[in-house]
Amino acid sequence: MDKKFVMGIAAMAALTLVSCSSDDLDSVSDNSSKNEAISFDGYLGRSAVAVNGTRGSEVKIGNLQDSKEGFGVFGYHNTTDHNSETGQPFNANLFNNQQVTYDKTNSKWTYSPLKFWPSDGHIDFLAYAPYNVGTVDNKYCLDFTVSKTITEQKDLLWAKTEDQTMANNSGTNKVKFQFKHALSRLGYSVKLYKDFTPNNVKFTLKEITLAGSDPKSTAETAKAFYQEGTIDLSTGNWKEHSKDAAKQDFNWLSESHDVTSATESAPYTNSPSDYLFVIPQNFLDADGKSDKLYVIVTYDITYNNDPSTTITNKVYKQIKQEFKPGKAYKLNLTLGLPIEFDVAVDGVDGWGEEENINIGSNDNNPWDR
Repeated sequence: MDKKFVMGIAAMAALTLVSCSSDDLDSVSDNSSKNEAISFDGYLGRSAVAVNGTRGSEVKIGNLQDSKEGFGVFGYHNTTDHNSETGQPFNANLFNNQQVTYDKTNSKWTYSPLKFWPSDGHIDFLAYAPYNVGTVDNKYCLDFTVSKTITEQKDLLWAKTEDQTMANNSGTNKVKFQFKHALSRLGYSVKLYKDFTPNNVKFTLKEITLAGSDPKSTAETAKAFYQEGTIDLSTGNWKEHSKDAAKQDFNWLSESHDVTSATESAPYTNSPSDYLFVIPQNFLDADGKSDKLYVIVTYDITYNNDPSTTITNKVYKQIKQEFKPGKAYKLNLTLGLPIEFDVAVDGVDGWGEEENINIGSNDNNPWDR
């Protein structure tokens, strides 16, 4: 049976920025004129870019306030003039992966021990969330591991605030972090090609897999997504991976769901707990030798006749897309292009030249008697 699998990637459309609310958080200290402790404030300036019109943010301010982890801070006190050029040395000589958590009782962010504003120079701050215990490479490079278990994956935020001094942060002012998303977020929706209810047929989604190899290939065994990566918190850029970097595939869905809708407004859509958070990666595969990504879908078609018949289909498509940091992508999957019949435009092929069959016209081909 000829079936067609239509897969649309929303990221191919024009990107639309979706703003998050930027509700300020309370100060980490009262910070009056008698107390010039360094205090912090954090907010999400923008969500991930959601190409389908939905918010891409998964770690929200409320999530940070509710979490036990909070966020981590690095601070570099520099007595020389500020230089915002990329590559400026950063040394966590004041804050080195300092954990900052939210005190719900007093409605403010706290950390210990307190640090105070120096009378000269400036401080450059880097931050990330959620906080993770441990040392950090080069004082500003954070190692990150993507969990194989999708429900245990974590969003990763980063922020940078440069050239901060006591003059512009004393009193009620706080050091503000505008967090950004460091990962790419993937979601999916599944709908039917059209309404097949009158045809007494049922479509059941069984499995969705993202893999690095063509499922029909007997030679390829490559995986798709990077398992680990290192982000430079001073730039938000991920370090380039080596060719032999460890990768993994994801079995995104492995349970049965009936797909009944053919409308864009009511597809079967993954729950927020099923979003994939992946290290940004280029799957454009322009040269045919680069990283590859395939979406593989298994579904049943049940014909409710007498007797009932079920046919299992397994279809796939290569996804050629660069997943960028701070952007959300939705894979729109369409099932059930029906078998249809039609006659050629001309109706019926021409007869061609007529051939004569002579019977009884001469002695060589007489009638039988």
